[in-house]
Amino acid sequence: MAFIVAGGDVLLERRPAGSDRFAGLWNGIGGHVEPGEDVRAAARRELREETGLDVADLALRAVVHETGLVGHAHLLFCFVASAEHRVLSPEPGVELMWQPIAKLGELALVGDLPALLPRLLATREVFFATERYDGGGGRLALEIEGEAV
Repeated sequence: MAFIVAGGDVLLERRPAGSDRFAGLWNGIGGHVEPGEDVRAAARRELREETGLDVADLALRAVVHETGLVGHAHLLFCFVASAEHRVLSPEPGVELMWQPIAKLGELALVGDLPALLPRLLATREVFFATERYDGGGGRLALEIEGEAV
């Protein structure tokens, strides 16, 4: 998962209405790690594929262990980078928008972003979180560094 900033904005992607996870909600740019790829290379590839952006300063900021999301467990690696320009060339069907960081509270965000995103953007150190879901898309609990959020 990558969050790209430019000025006072962050680039977000709205999940498609028919998605099995977080339909209609705004999230960072994400995807899967391909065989033989490391997680940073996967994040760079997903960014290029989904946005057309190639960023140089992609830095790991968090590792989140998700369990029970649509019946699966995942390790989510959260990266932050800055963009030199805002020109996007998304894949067909991908909805991207530069959103003002100051107005994120007004958006329909994936449920953990109000707690995670400010910390991701403010810190230079990697932090760790755990998140439990109900087996579908309902979030039961989020802990950051052992503290319930």
